[in-house]
Amino acid sequence: MPEKIGQILLRDKLIDEFSLEAALSECRDKGMRLGELLVSQKGFSEERIYFALSEQFGLPLVHNLDDSIDYELLKELPVELFKQGRCFPIGSDDTVLRIVVSDPLDLAIVMEAEIASGLMVETFLVQQSEMVRVCKDFFKNESFFKETAGKISREYEKQLHGIDEAKLSLDEIRRNTESEPVVKMVSLIFDEAINQRASDVHVEPSEDKALVRFRVDGMLKQHMELTRWMYVPLTSRIKILAELDIAEKRVPQDGRIRYTYRNKTYDFRVSTLPTHYGEKTVVRILKHDLSLLEVENLGIEPKELKQLLEVIEKPQGMIFVTGPTGSGKSSTLFACLNRIRSKEINITTIENPIEYKLEGVNQVQINEKAGVTFATTLRSILRQDPDVILVGEIRDKETAEIAIQASQTGHLVFSTLHTNDAVSAVTRLKDLGIPGFLISSSLLAVIAQRLIRILCPYCKVKKAIPDELKLRWKKTIGDIPFSEAYFPAGCETCRNSGFLGRKGIFEMIPVTDEVRTMVTENSTEAQLKNYLRKHGMRSMTQSGIDKILQGVTTPEEVLRVVLVDEVVE
Repeated sequence: MPEKIGQILLRDKLIDEFSLEAALSECRDKGMRLGELLVSQKGFSEERIYFALSEQFGLPLVHNLDDSIDYELLKELPVELFKQGRCFPIGSDDTVLRIVVSDPLDLAIVMEAEIASGLMVETFLVQQSEMVRVCKDFFKNESFFKETAGKISREYEKQLHGIDEAKLSLDEIRRNTESEPVVKMVSLIFDEAINQRASDVHVEPSEDKALVRFRVDGMLKQHMELTRWMYVPLTSRIKILAELDIAEKRVPQDGRIRYTYRNKTYDFRVSTLPTHYGEKTVVRILKHDLSLLEVENLGIEPKELKQLLEVIEKPQGMIFVTGPTGSGKSSTLFACLNRIRSKEINITTIENPIEYKLEGVNQVQINEKAGVTFATTLRSILRQDPDVILVGEIRDKETAEIAIQASQTGHLVFSTLHTNDAVSAVTRLKDLGIPGFLISSSLLAVIAQRLIRILCPYCKVKKAIPDELKLRWKKTIGDIPFSEAYFPAGCETCRNSGFLGRKGIFEMIPVTDEVRTMVTENSTEAQLKNYLRKHGMRSMTQSGIDKILQGVTTPEEVLRVVLVDEVVE
């Protein structure tokens, strides 16, 4: 016989016997369950009650339902099974379907899931508030967007009248892409992506349909499904807008679209890729919002910001920003250029592609097919009397050598490297064949960064750190330096995600005389790191901890984005 929840709470000294008896009596009078009463009327933590329920029924507890749901199963199983928010699928194998429930006594939904799937059901537990939030977000009124998309698809299907699109000529395909339903569907997807603050739109084909997914605040989320007959002309329509060859479906293609929505102009970078079921299309949305390019808005802490503002005013030298793709390196570089641009200096950039357009800055687009590479363009730029040069990326020895030479001959040079942290930039340059004495004599600073999601200020809630999170933090970083933190809740403003935008977490190495000596003497990465830590360099992990303590982000976000190789004191 499982231990009752009241006894578990009593044993853990979360309630005394007198209060428990009074609560049980009140439950009998009101026809409520003990856990429900304690949370709704006695101020008990829902999280703690669910820890007790998990122990009582022997059910594992799921903490983040958004990341646990199996969306493929959600599409395969009857939608009616999930619409009331009684369960969600979180995985399966040949014999077992795993579902999550918020009511461990709801045996009826377990039986319904078994009948619908033909599999044995294994049950997991999630807090009711989390289940309600996700269900509300997922099935919100079937949303205007999905209703409209459905109408457009049906309208287009009527126009086809059973025509096999595979047998259409190029002229017929082009006419189809200009039909009203297709034009409306493309505009609808683009408009909705901008409304959702998406950075990318993915159109991914499968055997009999296609998925449209939006990347919002760095996370991909399925937004709708397209029928096969709508996917084909929609992809062609996007390619035509991007001035790509609609007849060529065997090789990847890249293009651009200039798009206007509500009197604002956006640049879309379009990339197509042949896959087994057709071309996958990804549209990167670039916003021309100069407020994003203020150094103060990047999220750099005051000490590092002061150091950065000092080095970008230097007349010559090299400044690197490092991090993986999508970590905000371009935004940081252009915020620096935006800070120093003036009529007195000549700034020239070499980019692939041009992401931000700054007045008073000469921007060059790389075109490798035409021989316009980073190295050849950099040589040409040096004959254009520049004061400041931005090289979009250094990835070969030739470009690195020219950039470093430029930084030693009276030019301030900005660039990026793909490394995990700031110290690794020195190793990367050495791997490219640049001697230590050249690196040390030209380098001014290295900044490493990641982007973390920012909690919605309208709905974030402060809670005690869950035991499971404390354990994960200790295994990864060390003892957690705080007992409480803010967590996402979800509201209309953030579309129930709990997050609203992203900011950077940073580590910065200003290159001092001591650091120059160590680089010249070919000190190892470990030696450099140890020296810098002893002399006050704050790592990205510590930057993330500051953001947690400020209530800007969550501990989970820091664990998600930071590659930890240190224990934070």
